[in-house]
Amino acid sequence: MEKKIDYLVSYDFGKSGVWGIMKAHTIEEIQAKYPELEVVRAVPNYFVFDIDDEPVGWLEEMIAERAKT
Repeated sequence: MEKKIDYLVSYDFGKSGVWGIMKAHTIEEIQAKYPELEVVRAVPNYFVFDIDDEPVGWLEEMIAERAKT
C-alpha cells in the first residue's frame, strides 16, 4: 500500500474553525470519511515562514506586540 501523505485540513464551525494535518493516501479518502473537513490543496503563503526572512503578516504583528512590553 502507498505511503500516507500529510494533508492540511480545516473544520469551520461557524464563528471559528480549527486546522490540522490529516495523514491519508488521498484527498478523496479524507472526503469520504470526513465530509465536514475542507482539504487544502495548496498551503497558503501565510502558513510558511523562513527563519532567515524578515517577519511578515501575523508574525510581524506578534513582534510588534512584543516591543510594546
